Amino acid sequence: HSGNLRSSHALRSNYHFCYIILLIIAGIFNISPVHSFVLRSKVAPKCNRNAVMNAPSQRDDKLDSGVQFSETLLHLQKDESAINVSPSEPIEISDKKTEFDCASVEKPLETPLRSENDIDNAPSSTSSHSSPLLSIGVIADIQYAPIPDGHSFGGVPRYYRHALDTARVAANHFQSAAVDVVINLGDIIDGKCNEEFEVGVGHEAIDDVITALSSYTHGDIVHTYGNHELYNLNREEIAAKLGIPFVAEEPGGELVGYYSFMIKGVRFVVLDSYDIAMMGRCPKTSQKRKEAERILARHNPNFPDNENSPVGLEDKMKRFVAFNGGVDVTQLAWLRDTLETSKQCGEKVIVLSHQPIMPGSSGDICLVWNYEDILQLLREFRCTVLASFSGHAHRGGYIRDEESGIHFRVFEAVLESPDPHNTYGFVDIHEDYLEVRGVGECKSATYDFSHARHD
Repeated sequence: HSGNLRSSHALRSNYHFCYIILLIIAGIFNISPVHSFVLRSKVAPKCNRNAVMNAPSQRDDKLDSGVQFSETLLHLQKDESAINVSPSEPIEISDKKTEFDCASVEKPLETPLRSENDIDNAPSSTSSHSSPLLSIGVIADIQYAPIPDGHSFGGVPRYYRHALDTARVAANHFQSAAVDVVINLGDIIDGKCNEEFEVGVGHEAIDDVITALSSYTHGDIVHTYGNHELYNLNREEIAAKLGIPFVAEEPGGELVGYYSFMIKGVRFVVLDSYDIAMMGRCPKTSQKRKEAERILARHNPNFPDNENSPVGLEDKMKRFVAFNGGVDVTQLAWLRDTLETSKQCGEKVIVLSHQPIMPGSSGDICLVWNYEDILQLLREFRCTVLASFSGHAHRGGYIRDEESGIHFRVFEAVLESPDPHNTYGFVDIHEDYLEVRGVGECKSATYDFSHARHD
């Protein structure tokens, strides 16, 4: 036994010596965390790293039997006898006024505003480091409407016309900075386009914003969509205007807009947080709307008379209002499949959604109904997922998940910055951190990728 013990000590000593040598070699040759991640994979599947879009229709969306979903979705029992809905069937849009929204319980920010000139002239907080692998322009909650300035239900000022000017300024800045891609986090127009004008103004307003953004031609503009698009257009119209690759899910053929795309080694996963929703779903035939009605009836005593009101709800229960939505099981299965493939391919992932996913990153009233289901999946792939970017909560916010280390950033809204101020941001992604450089009320920050360095 003593001989075996000495032999075991010798083996461990040799192992530690070899490990130190490997670390020294890694330092000399500057092997990145991504490289080391790939090297650790014994069998790597064949991956299409040059794919621009990976729509869910191109993936096997079979539900992983190992996924355990929370009770938030009431286990989503689908009625097999339900009437099938054709994607071309007209969809009714709720005519109920948006009396509450995510800004209703928020107060205006009282922080110094940074202009586009400040960003161009200010050195990076990490300027001594190498150039970024990828640069992104980010804009959220433009909510343009051709109406005079107003305010939210909670009294927060809103600058509807100036929002269009900001979109134009941001696009010009993104173009001059030659960012690789521009990401719009949703609510490109305001619901008041539908409330205060004849039908069709929403279409014109969204065209105006698209035109304002069109000066950016260096790369693609990628869109999520939010509740305010749904106040004005149905999903077919949103797909046509914004180029979101909606797919018709079976059974029923209801349109859902989740997809992923790759840029310079980073995969962006776009979630549809209005998969299960009241808005834009046919009241008579949509099973997803019926599920939304069951969720609200169970959790919000104000439903259906005042479905957007959080009155009487506390903490995270405030999220159960009709201007929010949830993610159905098919999309969750696609998310798992996408993250698993990215893990096996050594890709790093940033998740995009209109609604925030992580409690504490914004007010509770803004969260996805079944955020727990999404968060559980992201935590399982914490070495793959770098960050999550959202809009919806106009004041913005940030939190790092203590369990996974993933960064959850909510970007500040364009809508609530008065002329001559403009709010939008740049995100520079480096090997081991990302940097947000904010303009206007968009807060600047640096987030490290320490959680993604080990598998």
